[in-house]
Amino acid sequence: MTDSTHTLKSPFRDAMASCAAGVHVITTDGQSGRYGITMTAVAPITDEPPTVMLCINRQAGIIPILQANRNLCINTLSENQQDVAEHFAGLTNLSPEERFEYHIWHRGQTGQLEVEGALTHLHGHIIDQHEIGTHFIFYVRIDEITTTHTDNPALLYFRRQFKSLA
Repeated sequence: MTDSTHTLKSPFRDAMASCAAGVHVITTDGQSGRYGITMTAVAPITDEPPTVMLCINRQAGIIPILQANRNLCINTLSENQQDVAEHFAGLTNLSPEERFEYHIWHRGQTGQLEVEGALTHLHGHIIDQHEIGTHFIFYVRIDEITTTHTDNPALLYFRRQFKSLA
């Protein structure tokens, strides 16, 4: 890392912390095991075909499991699911496997795990990936979408804290 890049790291993180973002739990289950992670770096790319982008730190434990399983579910959390976000962000003392024991889960048509009460469940499979800096970028083609019909606001992450739209 060059000196100029290193000196921008902290201001960049602070700037990004000022961008409110939806909170998601990404789950994957398959031959390489089951894993989940809390994320805000989820962005739509195109609606034909429906494709999203996930940016995940290369040190994250989910990386090798996700690369092997290839299938996943993006669970968009509601404001009353902060505990889910905290568990899968590793903010509690739960192991990656124990995190699944504290919530109610269902399986979508693709077999991936959906957390009950999430605003949406986007099931998909990785169609491409590449690395840049400290992160992997995964491109995910969406195969199945379910939306919960509720008035619950989304859970947000803003200035390094969970927030609500309410």
